Amino acid sequence: MLGPKFSPEFGVDPNASYDSYRPPQPEVVEAMLGAWEDVVKKPSLVVIVVDSSGSMEGNKLPAVQSTLQNYISTLGPKDQIALIDFDEQIRPPVQVDGTPAGQERGIQFINSLRAEGGTRLYDSALYARDWLRQNRRPDTINAVLVLTDGDDSGSQISLDRLGQELQQSGFSTDERIAFFTVGYGREGEFNPSVLEQIAQLNGGYYAKGDPATIARLMADLQLEF
Repeated sequence: MLGPKFSPEFGVDPNASYDSYRPPQPEVVEAMLGAWEDVVKKPSLVVIVVDSSGSMEGNKLPAVQSTLQNYISTLGPKDQIALIDFDEQIRPPVQVDGTPAGQERGIQFINSLRAEGGTRLYDSALYARDWLRQNRRPDTINAVLVLTDGDDSGSQISLDRLGQELQQSGFSTDERIAFFTVGYGREGEFNPSVLEQIAQLNGGYYAKGDPATIARLMADLQLEF
């Protein structure tokens, strides 16, 4: 039962009625989403660094490919990504957007990935930052997303040097380039502390490579962080 204060004496109307509204028609929802995309949502340019080294064989690379597939399918008209594939080599960016042609380029990139070679993780992260610096869009979310198992081999720079470089363009600077890292592999197979350190330097965060955390990270990248 309700307490004694739930009465007309205390301003409560026991016979109150409220208008109920039916769910909007699909075309109304579509128009609302379109208005959000066009007016409210901030555009983004995200550089995605994809580890295709030999250590990503087994279930890791297919998990990365699934992640990329889901992300590309959510791209809106204002969103652009640059996909950088690396092992012991760092390959030129493949630029993708929300258009059918842009998404097709992304699918071709995904299908071309093969797990082989070394892991120049630190060099690739810096390469991505430098590319984004040169192509950074004003009034846009600018970020780097690294998908890897976290084990560097063969980089010309150290983790400390990478940290020093990233601080020059971090989220506390005018450039505001954030880093997000995603680690693939079973617990104990790699040390996530490196990925956590890279992300925390630049206003982002580390996430484990599983569907729940990936979905949250991808959602965050669609908004202003």
